[in-house]
Amino acid sequence: MQYETLDNQIKQAVLILEKNIELMNILDFIHKLNLPNFYIAAGSVFQTIWNYYDNKPLNDKIKDIDIIYYNKEDLSVETDMKYYNLINDYCIKQGYNYEIDVSNEARMHLWKKEKFNIDVEQYLNSEDAINKWIATVHAIGITKDNNNIKIYAPYGLSDIYSRTIRPIKHKYNTKEIYDKKAKSWSERFSNLNIIEW
Repeated sequence: MQYETLDNQIKQAVLILEKNIELMNILDFIHKLNLPNFYIAAGSVFQTIWNYYDNKPLNDKIKDIDIIYYNKEDLSVETDMKYYNLINDYCIKQGYNYEIDVSNEARMHLWKKEKFNIDVEQYLNSEDAINKWIATVHAIGITKDNNNIKIYAPYGLSDIYSRTIRPIKHKYNTKEIYDKKAKSWSERFSNLNIIEW
């Protein structure tokens, strides 16, 4: 699969993701909220694909659902919390057992300053944020466009299909963060090819 064209890889990924009914229901619910430039991103997406090929339940060992959006006009924590409460309440009512994380990527530079006291540039959009996450498998998001699933994967999907954990190096990522993520994935999923930082 990792040697096929990106177009074919994306088509196969969409077919797999559509089988994850819980994830699709959450995606539909978020789509109706009209969050600007939104994605369900990272673990719940690529780990669904891994679980499919392992013949496991599609949500096996998926800990959380990461929802990102981009709104430069409203950087308030209260808006993040409003969306968090709406999505979390929906999941509870549906009986879905996930941690929910909602982030306005337009305010991540403020959050990182508050939490880690580091100065970072403001992301340009949600895609710019995904481009700079910690590993290539991690850098994936799904959204809806005219009721069709749209995948954003700036580094392609070959590393997901081959289970290759490859770092994305830029000035705000560190070996410590990468090693922690890689260790977490290796404890929950098998046959990973972890490339050293």
